[in-house]
Amino acid sequence: MISRKKIIFCLVLLVAVLSVLFIYLGMFNKQPITYIPKEVKINGVFLGKSKTIQDFQLTDHKGQRFSKNNLMGHWTMMFFGFTNCGFVCPTTMTELNKMYHTLKSELPKDKLPQIVLVTVDPERDSMSKMNDYINAFNADFIGARAEPKETEAFERQLHIMAVKIEADNKTKDQYMVNHSAEILLFNPKGEVQAYLSFPHKSDQLIKDYKAIVAAEIS
Repeated sequence: MISRKKIIFCLVLLVAVLSVLFIYLGMFNKQPITYIPKEVKINGVFLGKSKTIQDFQLTDHKGQRFSKNNLMGHWTMMFFGFTNCGFVCPTTMTELNKMYHTLKSELPKDKLPQIVLVTVDPERDSMSKMNDYINAFNADFIGARAEPKETEAFERQLHIMAVKIEADNKTKDQYMVNHSAEILLFNPKGEVQAYLSFPHKSDQLIKDYKAIVAAEIS
């Protein structure tokens, strides 16, 4: 009959052998570590890996240069629209204004997002017209424009669609522009972090913005 001591000895020996074996296999059969991007639930698309963009050259509604450098060091919400827009643009700007006033009362100044409207209709949206339009919603917002070729290049790299729809009478200035209605959120590195889906509501924008900023800080 096997003694109790022998049984315990055998069990201890077995555990020791298995431990050495697992360590050995772990050393020589290491699998690459997979990093899973953060998942943030928003009304839109959160990019687990933010999108780097190339530099661009716009002019803001005060006549100052606006480039990628102006996106650095703070969060930015960017919307593409135009001053003759009948519904999407004014409603979005109104909701952005509501969101901004709420955030301004809840967050320190350095955590407030910069709000930028880029015109998809530079042929009609002069600097003066952009200035009047921006100030009608919020003097802290920024309106930006470029010449048509530069505007199209900027739209392409951000995957923004903008198509001119000619009027039946074909009068030069009588046309509409169908365009993407998402709001792009840039992180403080000047990279696209999220696309916020239309229709935009201030409460949802506040919720999404806070969720994304909290995820990136943590």
